[in-house]
Amino acid sequence: MNREERLLLIDSLLDGSIDEANLLRIEAELSVDPQVRQEYYRRLQLDILLKREAESGSSVTAEVVETFNRLPMESKRVPSSAPGKLVKILAGSLVAIAATMLLVVSVNRAIVPSGGDVRGDSIATSREPSASGFAVLGGLEDAIWAGAPIAVGDLLPTGELHLKSGRVHIELFSGVQLVLEGDSIFSIDSPMQVTMASGSARARVPEPAQGFRIKTSSGDVVDLGTEFSVDVDDSGADVHVVDGEVELHPHRSDSLRIEAGVSRRLVGTGGIANASTATSVAIGPSEFDDLRQQQQKQRLAHWTAARAAMAMDPRAVAHFQFTSGVSNSRQVENLARGASRPASDGTTVVASRTLDRWGRHDAALDFSRVGSRVRVNVPGEHRGLTLMCWVKINSLDRWYNSLFLTDGHDDREPHWQLMDDGRIFFSVKVPASIAGEHKSGAMAQQVFYSPQVWDASWSGRWVMLAVTYDVDQARVTHYVNGEAISSESIPEDMLVDSIRIGPASICNWSDPKYQTDPQFVLRNLNGSMDEFALYSGALPADEILQWYRDGDSGEL
Repeated sequence: MNREERLLLIDSLLDGSIDEANLLRIEAELSVDPQVRQEYYRRLQLDILLKREAESGSSVTAEVVETFNRLPMESKRVPSSAPGKLVKILAGSLVAIAATMLLVVSVNRAIVPSGGDVRGDSIATSREPSASGFAVLGGLEDAIWAGAPIAVGDLLPTGELHLKSGRVHIELFSGVQLVLEGDSIFSIDSPMQVTMASGSARARVPEPAQGFRIKTSSGDVVDLGTEFSVDVDDSGADVHVVDGEVELHPHRSDSLRIEAGVSRRLVGTGGIANASTATSVAIGPSEFDDLRQQQQKQRLAHWTAARAAMAMDPRAVAHFQFTSGVSNSRQVENLARGASRPASDGTTVVASRTLDRWGRHDAALDFSRVGSRVRVNVPGEHRGLTLMCWVKINSLDRWYNSLFLTDGHDDREPHWQLMDDGRIFFSVKVPASIAGEHKSGAMAQQVFYSPQVWDASWSGRWVMLAVTYDVDQARVTHYVNGEAISSESIPEDMLVDSIRIGPASICNWSDPKYQTDPQFVLRNLNGSMDEFALYSGALPADEILQWYRDGDSGEL
């Protein structure tokens, strides 16, 4: 959102003409950006002074002029798309002032969470998105890192890395594929260079990356194509050429070119000698991929058994795996069988079938096309709620990107979606009988935002998201990949102890079915989903973590 848009929304808020969608939008900006809050305060000051002068019938006083002069230049602009805004402000009445002040109090209540982890800095930025690193972790096998763990799909940080045990598959941006085995200490210096202090590695180098170099304390290994390995210890480095040839550059003697099947050792004294072992202990990328596929089959079998047991859980109201024996079927079976009143089967609209997180064809749904959704009806009332899903997001190119939304947004109904800045949004509409008659529309809900959980570096990666609405503990908790990332208390006058859902959409939003206006806002998720579950009541944290562990495919 640029400054012009922000000023327009702030002015709409002040004169009471703002709609619910834009109120939530400016609320999100106010909750994370202190500069926007200061801008809002300045416009409010000027608004109140101008109204006071208009009502008194007197000319503009020095106080108004002084307040106006203190504003930065950008705050003095009236947005070009709203030339009548200043006229409306000047024509305000005492009733409008009272309504404005009530709205300010309500907005402040809605945007100041009551105990969660709130970001004080602005998430939005006008800069082009960027990331840092030269390589991505493509896979791992029983890997244990010294320090913070690195997950599949993560950019590898610069600086020294220590793989204590296990294996990892690293993909450099040059196209080089590298398999390392612990115990290995190394650093990725660039897309074309890795430094190894100790350990074993095997590199496959494509033609565009010829010249790739592995540096050791005993000398350098320069690839001339196509695959080689190094085993580094305190006294030197064994080099084995699997295919193609490499050039050895010892520190104190001439370079040596060796071909496939030949092994040599860079010795600590600076020369070249026969290798201490005939072959490398490191496996190559192809062998690593074979092992990964075997492990994935085992994980899939475990997940299938675990999900079968979950189907009989009486708390499970809906459980969808978006697979079908018939590729053109639009029905999605609700696998939950234990609930007294389960949700209906789902009906796919527009969304097309695609690969799931296990790599299976026609086992996930791509919701990127406009209008895509899965329609479902969830009966009954629920004391608390748990929503969980596995999604792969391409981009967050809408203001709101749906995960699960009820039709419209009536009393006691939940909305779960992603903001365009990467935060998760969850709310339950509070009836006026609970919130008070002075609150209505967008004011009759408490929005619970997570910290930013998604940015461009996560594009195309599978992630498990979950949220719980716990009535007994009066808390909302957001989860990513089984771990709680934020937890916030629910104010007493915003606690809904009986949640209703009814007709709803997965990965989109539908206006009520009696809607006759063909215009609609775009909230379909630009991405894929292969599993969705809805539980009556709030699941404990350990069950959500187990849900993730059972369903983690290990894929990007």
